[in-house]
Parts: sequence; C-alpha cells; structure tokens
Amino acid sequence: MRIYKRQEDDNYKYTLRNLNLRSTKSTSENNIITVIPAGSKVQVLDAAEDWYEVIYNNQKGYVYNTYLSTTKYTWTDVLLRSFPTSESNPIGLVPSKSRVQVLKSNGDWDHVIYNDQEGYIFNYFLSDDGNPPGGYDFEYFNTDMVRFVNDNNIKSPTINLIVTNLSNKLTYVFKKSDNNQWELLYKWSCTVGKPETPTIKGTFYVTGRKPYFGSDSYRVKYATRIRGSYYYHSVLFNAQGTEIINDTLGEALSHGCIRLAVENAQWIYDNVLDTTTVIIN
Repeated sequence: MRIYKRQEDDNYKYTLRNLNLRSTKSTSENNIITVIPAGSKVQVLDAAEDWYEVIYNNQKGYVYNTYLSTTKYTWTDVLLRSFPTSESNPIGLVPSKSRVQVLKSNGDWDHVIYNDQEGYIFNYFLSDDGNPPGGYDFEYFNTDMVRFVNDNNIKSPTINLIVTNLSNKLTYVFKKSDNNQWELLYKWSCTVGKPETPTIKGTFYVTGRKPYFGSDSYRVKYATRIRGSYYYHSVLFNAQGTEIINDTLGEALSHGCIRLAVENAQWIYDNVLDTTTVIIN
C-alpha cells in the first residue's frame, strides 16, 4: 500500500486524476498554475460547491471538485483492510467519528485513505455526518414534517431548525415555541444535488455564511454553510450577479448544494444563527 506524506492540517483531500491548479475559478487555459499529479494530497482552505481553494506544494489556487476525494466519517470503530474483503489482512483500526477520504466505491467496499494509509472499509460503516443509519424514526418524514421533528424530539442549539427532504425537494424552517415544540415557519421548494453529485445526508450544524460565491460562468447569493462545500444558497445568477440565469426549483440538478428562491436563501442567511441544526434526508 502507498503511504502518503502527512500534512499538519487534517482538512485535506486527494486528487483522483491529474488535476489543473488554477489561479481563478475558471476552466480557461491561461489560468493554469501547475498540474497536480493523481494521488496527491492537497490542503483545503475553502470550498464552495464545485470549486475548492487549496494549497499544493506551497502554491495556492483552485481545483474542480469532481476530481477530488469524497469526505466520509466512520460511525463506529472499523477495520481498515488491505483488500475489499473481510478475509483480507487488517491494516489498522479506524476509530468512530474519524474522517476518511474516499477514492472510489467498489460495491459494498470503499477504497479510502485514513491517517495516510490506503485501504478498504465496508461502506455500511461510513456516513456523511458520522452518525449511524436509522437514527430517527422516519415514519412521518414524507407526510407530516411537524410531527417528524417533534416526535423525534430533535434538538437545536438555537431557536431554529432546518430540515430538507431530498425526495420531495422541500426545505422546512422551524422555530421553537414557548411550549418547547417546533412550529413550522416556512416550507419552500428547493433544488438538490443531481445523482452524480448528491447532497449529503445526515444531521449537521450551520457553520458560517458567504454573501456570494461563484465562477466565471455563474454566481449564487446568500450562501449559508451546511458542511464543507455544501450550502443553502440562491438560484443561479450570471457571473456579475445582476441577472438570474436559472431559477429552476424542485429538481435534482445541483453540484450538491441546496438552491432556494432568492428571498428564501436570504431569510436563512439573515436569520439563522451558526450552530443551528440541519437535517437532510
């Protein structure tokens, strides 16, 4: 197995193919700083849907996220194995809640890197949020969201709670009432990740916001971070942010972020505090 040089910052990813490091968020041929070889480790500085700002060999730039490893978390102690079979030799133990980088999925096994060691993990034990499957009773998730959040006694460090139903492509915003029950404030249509770039699932906590981000071909506004490169944000504007170029909602066509009507994205951006609980399923 290949051993990768470790960096001090554990916020890293690996390139899945030779990848251009660019000076701007654009696929223009005249902005290439260098070519990062496949299998290289890059330090992530910032992430916004389809572009990552990274450092490679002390050079800072942007890379397209399609060709980077995917972050997953173990929800129990699990063995890292040398091959995708339970009969193969264990390389070591990966503790619960550990971050691993997935290079490729091979049926029930994911080819991963953990602590600079490459191996395989049975992917049932991996999730987007580090929690095991089936943590909530989802009986009413598709039919009565108010009942779902209250029957499950879901907690949030703030007065708000956000839930997105990926199947129905709806986002719900709740506020804690005086009797300690969740009351529905808003129910909005949204656009979610397409099958090849799905929206993450699990329980997360709001971790910051950006007034806008984008590239040379589009801009989105009022972006509230769910985790990593995943945000609630507006529908698509042109690169200057002066005109909406795609206002489609109720579809699965994003790079993984959750798109909302401009006024709804702004409401979350302006009103929902950091650490607010977000549930996506």
